[in-house]
Amino acid sequence: MAAASAAASVLAGVAPLARAAEIAVDESACPIEPLSVPAFVDSLRVELAGRPRPPGTTRVTLGIDPCDTATTRVHVEIRNDAGAPGAERDVGLEDIAVEARPRALALAVAELVRVEAADAAPPPAAPPPPPPAAPVPPPLTKGVAADALVALYPSRDTALWGGRLSASLERPRLGLALFGEAAVGSHGYAEGSVALQSFGGGVVAGPRWVSGRITLAPALVGALAWARVQGHTNEAGVVAGAGSDLTAAVRARVAVSTIFVRVVSVRAFVEGGWVVRSFDSTVDGARAAGMGGAMLVAGVGLGL
Repeated sequence: MAAASAAASVLAGVAPLARAAEIAVDESACPIEPLSVPAFVDSLRVELAGRPRPPGTTRVTLGIDPCDTATTRVHVEIRNDAGAPGAERDVGLEDIAVEARPRALALAVAELVRVEAADAAPPPAAPPPPPPAAPVPPPLTKGVAADALVALYPSRDTALWGGRLSASLERPRLGLALFGEAAVGSHGYAEGSVALQSFGGGVVAGPRWVSGRITLAPALVGALAWARVQGHTNEAGVVAGAGSDLTAAVRARVAVSTIFVRVVSVRAFVEGGWVVRSFDSTVDGARAAGMGGAMLVAGVGLGL
């Protein structure tokens, strides 16, 4: 099989990807050809018009072997000077009319050129990575609790017993709760007794640490309460009075809880602080039982 020098060139079409690309055709060196090469070149130009082709020059070599008038099979070889992979194929023209052979061969060569262009095309750029997912805030847990409590005022020799209801919003590391409470107590004297009542509420806020079923929660507590004091006497000539006023306290708190049945927890807490607005009773002109000074609150209960 042999080939002569380039017989014709098919210039690049108008498509942007085919710009600066060229197809050069080397016809067979065999003087007896089963088709018209000029007609083949014209048909190839039509088939490649506007189609992408690899850069540089793609050389199409047509070979006929054996060189005989009965040979109707053309060996097509594609090579590119820009490094694109080549291809080759035998094209049989024996079942095709002589006048239709140029276009049939042009179709086969155009297909090889298109395959070569696809192989030479750079791989598509990888899509950009998806943006990082927005951080999901930790879940917010709602809870309620009921506690029995005792409030001690050592400097007033006073103890109040009562209960507290709380509603809380909690994240894994932070907790906030609002509570309402009521407590009562009494203190006896030689002249009679003093009954004390306190109705109020407050806010609890602080960090939380959870380990398995156990939660440790230190916090700060701010509380307001309406305090009432009522005197009682059985002695003649002793006047018993009554009064009420607003009290305010600030305390530090430590609470611990553990879940024991699904979402039900048992809890305990201790609060210590100072009554910043106090209310006291007087007996014989001296300060007696009341809600003032240093205070300690302890409680146990159930949370849901």
